Amino acid sequence: MPVIHHLRFLVELQLNLFGVQTRDDRGAVSTEMAIAIGVFVAIAAAAGIIFMAKATSNANNIPDTVPPPAAP
Repeated sequence: MPVIHHLRFLVELQLNLFGVQTRDDRGAVSTEMAIAIGVFVAIAAAAGIIFMAKATSNANNIPDTVPPPAAP
């Protein structure tokens, strides 16, 4: 569980450095923070889909037979 707290802190810190207010007066997550997290999740999902498609494509391109080595 502590890892999640560190990751939340790092995301909040980076957003604060960019000028995005991550919490309001009560300490609840602001709308900007929710939108930023949604964008990060969408980017991560897209990267995962691209990675899986590339890995599947490369796996399907592996030849079933290997030709014998050439004679010297």
